[in-house]
Amino acid sequence: METKDYFYAFGILATAIVSVWNIINNYKSSKKTTFINTVTSERVKWINNLRQNISDFCGLTHTWTRSKVQDTPEETRILQQIDKLRYLIRLQLNPKTENGSSNPDKRIEELITRIPDLTDISKRKELDKAMNDLVIASQDLLKAEWEKVKSESKIGDLKDA
Repeated sequence: METKDYFYAFGILATAIVSVWNIINNYKSSKKTTFINTVTSERVKWINNLRQNISDFCGLTHTWTRSKVQDTPEETRILQQIDKLRYLIRLQLNPKTENGSSNPDKRIEELITRIPDLTDISKRKELDKAMNDLVIASQDLLKAEWEKVKSESKIGDLKDA
């Protein structure tokens, strides 16, 4: 074998090694991208569902406490929807504490639990304040989650988001 044949063999071997390395890296990168896209997509769905459920809960509670549907089938339907939404919203929230203090989800859960006790007409101002607090707490949570979504899609790392 001549010297040039060794160079050709070395070149072919180096090309093969680089090609295998690229295939492995592309596979890992593709897998990571797919995972991040899935998590981000599900987080966006969760944000929209939570927003809709809280909106429905507040709207139905407001309508029920201010309308004259008492002792009608309409009242039963509204109360069933309110009860369903109370539990559905709580199931969408994270009950864990973060760094020893309660997380924003916990504040929303507390308000969702407390609001039904404030529906008597004598507690109207407390109800209005609790509903406003619920909206503000929800806005804060949804904004923070949206920032995580943006960060995940830009940076591509779930730990840093």
